[in-house]
Amino acid sequence: MLWCILRDFNNIRRPEERVGLSQKGEIDSNMDDFNEWIEELQLEDVPSVGRKFTWYKPNGTTKNKLDRFLVCAEWLRKWQGTT
Repeated sequence: MLWCILRDFNNIRRPEERVGLSQKGEIDSNMDDFNEWIEELQLEDVPSVGRKFTWYKPNGTTKNKLDRFLVCAEWLRKWQGTT
């Protein structure tokens, strides 16, 4: 069975996916939990094209990559090169 999850997860996977926020300890813990969840479900994070960040604070001081397209491994075998 092929399946995917597309949504705003309100979490980042790597520090470079967030600019302008200084809650380092909380961010690291959330990143670890989020990455473990993705790994446990055996999901793949499909590479995105276009803008590096998907959320911007209106004044431009903070930006994050929160939107993700996660798929099962079978999805990538069937549709190689998915972005």
